[in-house]
Amino acid sequence: MKRITRELARYVHTSRFDALPPAVRREGVRAFVNWVGCAAGGSREANVAHVLAILDEFNGARDSSLVGRRVRLDMLNASFINAMSSAAVAFNDTHFATVAHPTSPVAAALLALAEHQPMSGTDFLHALILGIEIQCRIGNILFAKPAECNIGLSMAGLVGGIGAAVAAAKAMGLGETGIATALGHAANQAGGLRESHTTMGSQFTPGHTARCGLMSALLAARGFTCSDTMIEGEKGFGVSFASNPNMNVAVEHLGKRFEITTLAYKPYPCGFVVHPVIDACLDLARANDFIAEDIARVDLTVCALAAKLADRAELTDRNQSLVSLQHWAAASIICKISGLAQMDDAVVHDPAVARLRRKVGVGVDAAFAAETAVAKIVLKNGQSFETKVGHCRGSIGRPLTDDEVSEKARAQCLLVFDEDKTAQLIDGAWRIEQSAAVGAYAASLALQD
Repeated sequence: MKRITRELARYVHTSRFDALPPAVRREGVRAFVNWVGCAAGGSREANVAHVLAILDEFNGARDSSLVGRRVRLDMLNASFINAMSSAAVAFNDTHFATVAHPTSPVAAALLALAEHQPMSGTDFLHALILGIEIQCRIGNILFAKPAECNIGLSMAGLVGGIGAAVAAAKAMGLGETGIATALGHAANQAGGLRESHTTMGSQFTPGHTARCGLMSALLAARGFTCSDTMIEGEKGFGVSFASNPNMNVAVEHLGKRFEITTLAYKPYPCGFVVHPVIDACLDLARANDFIAEDIARVDLTVCALAAKLADRAELTDRNQSLVSLQHWAAASIICKISGLAQMDDAVVHDPAVARLRRKVGVGVDAAFAAETAVAKIVLKNGQSFETKVGHCRGSIGRPLTDDEVSEKARAQCLLVFDEDKTAQLIDGAWRIEQSAAVGAYAASLALQD
């Protein structure tokens, strides 16, 4: 049996920051800038406030900062809230191969840790990249052929804690055995079901994984043991969450090919499988002269995963809009823009949007990738408009530029901070590698008295 857990832990332990390709280091920075914006933008969401009220009641120490908040929590609970905030409006990054959202738990765990131990910018960025890399590689075990993973399993829940554990263990200076143990403890806590999508339960998952991952590293650092075959073992992670798990894919080209270079940063606040539909509907609405009342039907063709996750025409609240092909098709056509305002209850319950949602049909093309969709608008007079999006905005084939990532982060930070503070935070995120003390940057993300 190939020792997958040990091989990954050995790679993390021996990895040197200066040996990482410049493009990989740059992608780590981009992922962090995107995370800062998402964490700020989601920090005031009602769902986050619900969980914060509970954690605040039972919290221990108050020595770790929360993005966009004045209250402080202990390290474990701070990692929970900051990860949850970064995912609260589904604006966080996506690993297309697995549909995981890797930076949310990793960055949250590391920032909480950085306020408890000295951590330079290079140490932070190195650990962030490794945490993202290992969780995506382990996720590939469940998806790369011949593996088949049950659609009901939340990938964020399965691998997010592993990424946070690996990153924290690296930042804490644990050796190969300690990293393998931390990874094992996180795998032992893996879970999450997509049935919770459209509810507060879905947004609980990324917070839980950050806290579990950080706890896993702390356990390992204190000699709390775990099997070092938790990934590949005959009763381990791979066989428990997939049929025919592809174990070898986790270590193929390790240190030579990097999963972080395939991350996608979302231009729209919803599940990434919805994004090609948004692009297609925006293109049609902006390029043609018609009104919503003249539409007889809207025909969407998407990949199988998009239909399984987001075929949802009847909505009762904004949580459901995050994974609804019909809502974003209708809102994009009527509003001719797709942003945070289009997921609000005012748009969700708008009668015109609701009527158009019911006219949207969803079909599947098995050959379509997750970033591909076709939209066809048919008017009552028989006229029709159709377009195909091969690579949606933000995808690997059409990535957001640095300026677009900055502007996205800026717009979200401005929901919480003033112009000057926002500029400082975005600049600091882009320059995180040069930081002498990441803990100080973590503290600056909080609201000051």
